Parts: sequence; structure tokens; C-alpha cells
Amino acid sequence: MALRRGFRTEANSYAREVRTELGLALDAPLCPFMTADHLAVPILKLSSFATVLPDQTAYLSRTGSGVGFSAMTACFPRQHAIIYNDCLPLTRSHADIMHEISHLMLLHPPHRLRADTGGRHYDSDLEDEANWLGPALLVSEEAALAIAQRGWSAGQAAKIYNVSPSLMQMRLNVTGAMKRVARAA
Repeated sequence: MALRRGFRTEANSYAREVRTELGLALDAPLCPFMTADHLAVPILKLSSFATVLPDQTAYLSRTGSGVGFSAMTACFPRQHAIIYNDCLPLTRSHADIMHEISHLMLLHPPHRLRADTGGRHYDSDLEDEANWLGPALLVSEEAALAIAQRGWSAGQAAKIYNVSPSLMQMRLNVTGAMKRVARAA
């Protein structure tokens, strides 16, 4: 993952800025639904399309089948909306929604779902940025340090922050929270 120079610092700034705008402590859990509401971005459950697109919704709602639909941002002329697969665990949905919010916050340009080759359109640079910013928003650097100071395990902290244990462990690792707290002690 080759992020542009200074991006990780920028991501930490976004995490602080959003919490400040929402009146939250810098180490507080950040709810993707509250964040989307603050940004005036509607969030729609995939299951809400079941009455108008029953076959497509059933197909995309399958889990563990390799279908792989988690979330997407639908771009309309005057509005964006995030559609997420509500059949997945909530911790996964939180990460998926925050990933999509990251694209919007970073003003990533919309693109077609399919590339000219017929496969999924994928811009690795943009995805890498959203893959970094989403978890940084969910578990800020300050949160990672607070977790380390409190001596919580990744599993304990994951429950409090409503994220998966693997996302929590990744944030603890990339921030160096445990080492930083140990050095300060």
C-alpha cells in the first residue's frame, strides 16, 4: 500500500476534525451512521430494495458465497447515498460504511461500476486511501493510545468501538500504540 506522502497524518486530522465537529472526545468511538448523518449522506440498507428488486437483492445479500457485495456509494447529480449489505455482521458494516464515507470525505471522483473490460472498475490508489482512512476514522490515533493506556485487549476494545478485532489490532499496530505507551511508562 503506497499512500501519498503525508496521507497518514491527513487521515489522523480527519479523525480529529470529525469528532470535534460532532462534539466527541478525540478518543471516543465514532458511529458511521452519525457521521453520515452529519455529512448529510443517506445510508440505505440493501434489504430495503427487496420489494422492488427481489432477485438482485437476494443475490447480493448472500453471505459466504463469494458474491462479495459489502457497500457502495451511489452518485446522483445532487446527492450521494451509501448502500450497504445489512446481512453482514454490524462490525463489518461499520467498516464498509466508513470506507464509503472516506471516499466522499476525500472527494474521490465517482466512476462506473464496470470497467471497459467488463470487470469491476478499481482504482487502487483511491481504494488504498479509503482503506486507510476508514479504520483511522473508526479508531483514531488518540483512541488507540487510550486503549493501550487502559490495558485493553484488541477484543475488548473492538466491542467498545463496534469494530472487528482484526481492524482494532491493525489500528493498534499501525499507530504503535502499545510501544508508545510502554516507552512513556
